Amino acid sequence: MRTWWIPLAFLACSAPREPLTNTGDSGTVLRIGPIEPLGWLGLATAAKDSNNLPRHAPVSAAHPLVTPVERDDVLDSATSIAAIGTTGGVQQFKTGARAKVPYGCDGHTLEVTTFTGPRLTPGAVWLLPPTIPPTWKPAPLPIVSRSAVAAQRSYAIGPLALDLRRTGDLRGTLTISRNGKVVHTAPFERHLMEGADAAPIHLAEGGPGIPEPIAAWTIGPSGPILLVLTQPGYEGTTLRALLVEAASARAIESMEMYLYSCAF
Repeated sequence: MRTWWIPLAFLACSAPREPLTNTGDSGTVLRIGPIEPLGWLGLATAAKDSNNLPRHAPVSAAHPLVTPVERDDVLDSATSIAAIGTTGGVQQFKTGARAKVPYGCDGHTLEVTTFTGPRLTPGAVWLLPPTIPPTWKPAPLPIVSRSAVAAQRSYAIGPLALDLRRTGDLRGTLTISRNGKVVHTAPFERHLMEGADAAPIHLAEGGPGIPEPIAAWTIGPSGPILLVLTQPGYEGTTLRALLVEAASARAIESMEMYLYSCAF
């Protein structure tokens, strides 16, 4: 069985927001306003439990794709949805009923909307909005760990560089750069629960309060990148999405989800 940590919050600071743009193959620029939909987050399940599963991946032999988002909020009157995992391309799924799937410990379950279709790599999934421009070419980006020590950790994700640095015993700062230019900074902190280990945070080990990138997708060549971070706490984990553009990044609040797993 997996060992469960779980969630906290971090505050984001970005450069001034710019319109979402994406350059298609023709060289034309697609602009999307800040209130236009980007879709939702889903979770690709694993058919059976394993110690190697991501902490945020549920287990279900019957349902390959799920989301805590209510069915009507995702689909309206549609009966299918397009989705893309952390590997591979866009796949089509048929919607199913609401159900409960095992997640966490002590028999805990998540209530989710289910989908039938192919199995994806367990973990975060981008559920695309019902209608997307033809210039969108969603594709996953690999997440590469560059360095990992107690006081500093870094990742490379396509043109992005993520750097976590410890600034105090229980505090740190996340910095995101794109093509060498800083576009986003956010402090993070471990808020201790009663009985928790008060040792300084160890960024290489992760744990409560420490953000970690778990998924990223390009919307198109040289276009915006949808980045998903998980931030574990003591009783669950929070997934947050950021849209990283050429000179700024912004949180996509409609994609945020909290997954409760077990009591501390």
